[in-house]
Amino acid sequence: MDAILRLAKKYSKKKHTDILPCCDVNILENLHFLYDEDWENQSTYPYEILTYLFDCYYVLPQRPDLASLFCWQAINHSYYVQQLGIQAIGMCNDTKGVELVREAIISDWNKYEPILTPYLEKIPMKAFRYVAAYLLKGYAIEQRGVAEKYAASSYKTLIKRISILTDIMKDSYGKAYCKIANPTIVNNELNLGIGNADEGQSRNITHSFAEKLQKLMLGEEVEITLCDAQGATQKYKFTDTERMTFVLFGILYASRCNNFHGNVAARMNSIRADKKTFRMYTDIFLLEYIVLVIHMNSQGNLSDTAIDKVKDNANLMI
Repeated sequence: MDAILRLAKKYSKKKHTDILPCCDVNILENLHFLYDEDWENQSTYPYEILTYLFDCYYVLPQRPDLASLFCWQAINHSYYVQQLGIQAIGMCNDTKGVELVREAIISDWNKYEPILTPYLEKIPMKAFRYVAAYLLKGYAIEQRGVAEKYAASSYKTLIKRISILTDIMKDSYGKAYCKIANPTIVNNELNLGIGNADEGQSRNITHSFAEKLQKLMLGEEVEITLCDAQGATQKYKFTDTERMTFVLFGILYASRCNNFHGNVAARMNSIRADKKTFRMYTDIFLLEYIVLVIHMNSQGNLSDTAIDKVKDNANLMI
């Protein structure tokens, strides 16, 4: 009987904690908390957001994956309140909310870009491999005519908003991936149809694509070799809006959806989870935290003085 079954048969918090990957550093001890001293002299303060953050702090030392979910709830509340104040919006929804967060960042890019950059530069490669994997999987599913419900919803969301990703997939990485992948449905489960002999190539394609995605997210121009007989190359570059679209929709919102809607094993409980998983979710939490801070600042709910303190949390990214 494996550890998961033993724990399911007789649950113990200590045994649960023992099987979770962890890190020796407790970032809660050094975290600059989202707090504004101006609130002490005001009749109101962001009560709901603070309650979500309490849950973040409570689970953060052992479960950064859960902390990131609670932090997203705080972001969700922040953009929900903004939507309520816009008469043109008839019904609040997450997609529009994330777009509003992106617009808030881009509209004051000169102010917020220097704050975000240290965080963006430290996003772990594991996060980019995660995005590369669901993009390649989604593209293969689409090309083979498999029901799109087997692809991550994040695939459609991202390629619809960043058109050059479709070009890159069609002419290079997706085309190469489809040469070794033949997705089929077996007993209502997706089988990518990648043979043992091609597993190494699959990992190489995913990793190379992830490296290009990282450079694009950082605003760099990349040269990509096309999947053709001539081996021609093509240059691509994200706009600032596409960079933030990639971060907000491609990494943060995608991670939240896959965990929240049960599309994957709870990440830190997964049998594949390791210290890199722990570090990735710690970094995702810190990235979400600064996004929340920036959005609250853009809405006049957090002072510039408060944001100056919190921005140094980038130094805690593992």
